[in-house]
Amino acid sequence: RFEVFERASGAEGKRASTFYHLVDSLSPKALSNAYFTVECHIQNLAAFVNQWLAYQTLWDSQVADVADSVKGDLNKWHSLILEASTARTTLDSTATMTEFGPIVVRYNKVQSQVNLKYDSWQKELQTYFAAVLAERIIENFEKISDAKTRLENVSLEGSSVTTNEIVLGVTFLQEVNQQIPSWHKKTTELGESEKLLKRQRHAFRSDWMEASLVGGQLQQVEQLLAKRMRIMEDQVPLLQSRIVAEDKANVQRVSDLLSNWEQNKPLMGNITPDDALEKLNKFEFNMKKSQL
Repeated sequence: RFEVFERASGAEGKRASTFYHLVDSLSPKALSNAYFTVECHIQNLAAFVNQWLAYQTLWDSQVADVADSVKGDLNKWHSLILEASTARTTLDSTATMTEFGPIVVRYNKVQSQVNLKYDSWQKELQTYFAAVLAERIIENFEKISDAKTRLENVSLEGSSVTTNEIVLGVTFLQEVNQQIPSWHKKTTELGESEKLLKRQRHAFRSDWMEASLVGGQLQQVEQLLAKRMRIMEDQVPLLQSRIVAEDKANVQRVSDLLSNWEQNKPLMGNITPDDALEKLNKFEFNMKKSQL
């Protein structure tokens, strides 16, 4: 009897200590709601953990590969730097713990490691971006400087200037005038990109060329261009008359050469090879002299 009562007493104690027996006294709906709540906490926890696991990409990827995919597109670089900065800002939080029902997640150590890796990524991205930007600044500065030098050498007036030089000068003025809007756009892009790096507190190298130099050079080009365009407009009647006169002179030279060729071409049977070559050389010389 003692053993029977002891076993019965032990079974009741076990049921009371685990609350397992309460399941039988709950309604199916209440039990379902309890399981649903637990499942929601587990799903939210899994999603939260996966967010932190996604930062593993920072260790698995190389900044050089990202830079190679962007190449020299300044707009893409601009967006990439801003996205990296925004993503880094979201990690600047004083919270180090999150609760999911009875589950507590402490992530201060993980957050610290991710922050350090993000800082490293940002610095490398800025270095690559600065290299691309420096190359573009120098490239545009040299291109605009070359245009400035050529504009300074353009001459549209004076008796010593040939018609061919005038035509080439006018053509170049029109080309530069068409390029001005494009150069303005590129200069603005360079300036905005440089400002972005400055806001990111990037340490520029000692030989860095400021984007403002490109803008200054462009202003000088615009001033020269405006001056040359005014001269061209003032000289239009004179230029037209010179071109017409030059055209008439060319037509006359061509006519004279053709007439001379018809009269003196070495096709007679009694002419010697040496005489034929001499006539051909003379005709070639006259063509070159006439610039035809």
